[in-house]
Amino acid sequence: ARNLDTTEWIQIIEKAWQAGIPHIIFTGGEPTIRPDLPELIQKAEDQGQVAGLITDGLRFTEKDYLHKLLQSGLDHVLFVLLPEEDQSWEALRDVMAEDIFVTTHLTITAHRLEKLTAYFDKLKKIGVKSLSISSDSAQTGESFPLVQRKAAEYGFSLVWDLPVPYSANNPIE
Repeated sequence: ARNLDTTEWIQIIEKAWQAGIPHIIFTGGEPTIRPDLPELIQKAEDQGQVAGLITDGLRFTEKDYLHKLLQSGLDHVLFVLLPEEDQSWEALRDVMAEDIFVTTHLTITAHRLEKLTAYFDKLKKIGVKSLSISSDSAQTGESFPLVQRKAAEYGFSLVWDLPVPYSANNPIE
C-alpha cells in the first residue's frame, strides 16, 4: 500500500466539503510525519472546515512547527500523552501554552495506574482541563470508575466521545 500524495488528499478534502462534511480530523499513524500536514490543514481552513489532529505531539517541541500548524488553521488537538517520555510532557506544555483546545488522552496500563496521582498532578500543573482515557486491557479497564473519580477530584472534564486511539478497551464499550 502507498501513501496518498498531497494532491490526492486535497481532492479528498474538497470532496468531503462538497458532501457536507464540516469537520476533518487528521490521524495516522502519526500525522505530523507528513511534510504536507500544514498544507492539508490550510485547505480545510480555506473551505471553512473545522480541522483537528490526533497526535503524540512530540513535534510540538519544535515551536516553529507548532506555530505553522496553528497558523494553518488547526482548531483542536487530541494529544496522546506518552507519560514515560519527558519530550511528551514538554510537548504538552508547549501546546497548552497556545490558544487552542486540547484534550489529553491517557491509555491506562497497570504501570500507569500505579502512577496516576503523579500523572494527574503534572497534568493539572500544566493546565490540562479535558481528559480522554482508554485502557490497554479489560483488566485495567476495570479501573475506569477509580480513574473517573480521581479525574473529578482534579477538576478534569472527561471526554468520552472522541476517537480513542490504540484501544478496543474504552469507556463507551
